[in-house]
Amino acid sequence: MERFKITIENTENEKELQRTLATLFSTKAGSQPADREFGISWECLDEVPEAAENLFYLEAVRKVEKYEPRVEIKNIIFQHEEGVMMPHIYFTGKGAE
Repeated sequence: MERFKITIENTENEKELQRTLATLFSTKAGSQPADREFGISWECLDEVPEAAENLFYLEAVRKVEKYEPRVEIKNIIFQHEEGVMMPHIYFTGKGAE
């Protein structure tokens, strides 16, 4: 089961970006020996939904700025089903309107 969905708009190299962003978001922060910062901390999921959404958003923005500077987060829409939060992350190319 997927933990997230990614949509990328207004940029070149969408397939490459899809791959790099999927790798970033599917890697647990702290699990890469060469770079313990790489990946996303999913600890926020232990919080109530409103807090979890805010903490995830902040984590996602910080990590995308650091590891994939060619894009920026345009929006994150959270779906909640049976106690599971699934973020749908929308990206746009840097400098795109």
